[in-house]
Amino acid sequence: MEKQKYQMDLSFLENYDNSTRHYQPFDLLATPGCIPLMVMCSKKPEPAAWSIIGTMYSVHFLHYRDMEDYIIRRSLTRWTEEHDHKAGLCLSGISNRCRIF
Repeated sequence: MEKQKYQMDLSFLENYDNSTRHYQPFDLLATPGCIPLMVMCSKKPEPAAWSIIGTMYSVHFLHYRDMEDYIIRRSLTRWTEEHDHKAGLCLSGISNRCRIF
C-alpha cells in the first residue's frame, strides 16, 4: 500500500512514553456525571509526574499544581460511596489511599 501524501509524521511520539506501566495508581476521581477517572503518579519524574486516565483518554501533567488546576476547572471530585450508589459501581475502596486536595 502506498503512503498517503499528507500523512502526519508522528515519529516524535516515540520519544515520549505515556504508557501506564510507568505509573502507579494514586487515587480515584469522579466527573460530575459519576464517571470514574484514575489518578496515576509516575514511578520516575520523567516523562510526566502525574496522569489522569479516563475512559478513552489520558492527560499528563509535569507539575502537581497543573493537575490540581485541571481537577478544579472540570469540577472533578474524589470518588466516594455516594458515587458508587449513583453509578452502580463499587470503587470507593480504591479512593481511600491518599487525598489529592
